[in-house]
Amino acid sequence: MFLMRTRSWNNNSLLILCLTGLYLHTNGITVLIPHHFVSASVDENAILSVEYRCTGVPTIRWRQLSSRGMTNIITWEPGSYQNISENYQDRIQQYRNGSIQLSNVQLYDAGCYVVTVTDKVGGSKDGVIILNINVLFAISILLMFFLWICNQSVELYKMKKRTQSVTDMELSAL
Repeated sequence: MFLMRTRSWNNNSLLILCLTGLYLHTNGITVLIPHHFVSASVDENAILSVEYRCTGVPTIRWRQLSSRGMTNIITWEPGSYQNISENYQDRIQQYRNGSIQLSNVQLYDAGCYVVTVTDKVGGSKDGVIILNINVLFAISILLMFFLWICNQSVELYKMKKRTQSVTDMELSAL
């Protein structure tokens, strides 16, 4: 009787069953981005937050899309290996939930960050975060530095004028 039921399955039924199983499996990955837009000032740290759900142990990969193209940042498997790009070696920290922290952000760090969670079967889901770098803080520090230089120059000019004035009075007294 079992053989008879098995024979009643045609190739289309088997294909539908396989595709349904594959569909359900790839939909087993969930990527949640709590904050799609993150802002940080120059020299601050930026946390790019993500949460994922996946059956089995996933591979997590972060990349940056900027005007220079797509740059790999880090790829890792929780509890196992990690591969950090040389440009980010001292500036990246990964967390168990898939999030990363980028330390000492600079203007070139601004852009679109893509996180990809991939399961062992090859199914994957992406999430996107936009990192905005505030330059106002950096510009204000630069302006304060220039103001300090101008103030020092004025003080130096006044000191030279006073010295010149004292020298002129001493010469006229002789």
